[in-house]
Amino acid sequence: MIRKYIPEPIKEVYRWMRASVSSVDLNKSMEFAQSQQELEASKNFSVIVPIHDAPEVASRCLNSLSCYGGDAEIILVNDGSKLEETTKLINHFQQKDVWQVLDHSKAHGHSLSCEAGGKLASRKYLCFLNSDTVITPWSWAAIRVVFESDSNIAVVGPSTSWAWTGQSVPRAMHCRWHWNDSQIWNFAQKYVAKQPPKSWVDLPEISGFAFFIRRSVWEQFGGFDTNLPNYGNETELCRRLRRQGLRMVWAKNSYIHHFGQASFGGVMTRDQIRSKRVLAKEFIDSLQSEDTDN
Repeated sequence: MIRKYIPEPIKEVYRWMRASVSSVDLNKSMEFAQSQQELEASKNFSVIVPIHDAPEVASRCLNSLSCYGGDAEIILVNDGSKLEETTKLINHFQQKDVWQVLDHSKAHGHSLSCEAGGKLASRKYLCFLNSDTVITPWSWAAIRVVFESDSNIAVVGPSTSWAWTGQSVPRAMHCRWHWNDSQIWNFAQKYVAKQPPKSWVDLPEISGFAFFIRRSVWEQFGGFDTNLPNYGNETELCRRLRRQGLRMVWAKNSYIHHFGQASFGGVMTRDQIRSKRVLAKEFIDSLQSEDTDN
């Protein structure tokens, strides 16, 4: 209760100090090699990235994919972005890395953008990736191993810094805006190394920031409900999959950084985040209530 009366500027200083202390062992200017195992695994994935402006975070996402996307098929969906900076950014990476780009003249929203990008995908597994993420050198191999361990596993998600589910790592959550890309990669290296080879956890749902799903399952079940807003679509899809006895698994030994609440338009204020949390919670609670009733 005391924290309620602490002025916001003081809270910000405290958050900065805590993040600084938690980052002292992370190198700020180090490059990391990607293993042959990760490169081979990346060939199995089509990565669909819906982008609606927010070029500050999107640039970090696309740069990380350029560094550590390996041989994955990359599909960018420019969902009605209005900023010239965003268009230039997408065009730069399209030409540099020969990625596919799908342009929407007006914004259709996350679900429809994923559907459109998914139709262009050709690989065995799909990854629907938010544009406010940073890929690491340890993003692909562990995910593929989980998929290949059991054909009943439909969806897999990595560890991260921000998620509605249990996938977030507390240290990374507190420092998610504080770290540069090199520190993110250094943290991922240390974190993944501590995980046992089969550090898998079954969850009721996988967070949508990096939503890995079998392409066959995506096509069979029709993907996300395109009538839903930019939140809750992964919850609804996982609910349908659970009803068919399929599994959702968190691969703790894979890591993709997620800033949170910063894709599709830009960084949200704390009041906007609180408002969205309320709406998302109401939607998720309504689905859970339906499950209980059934």
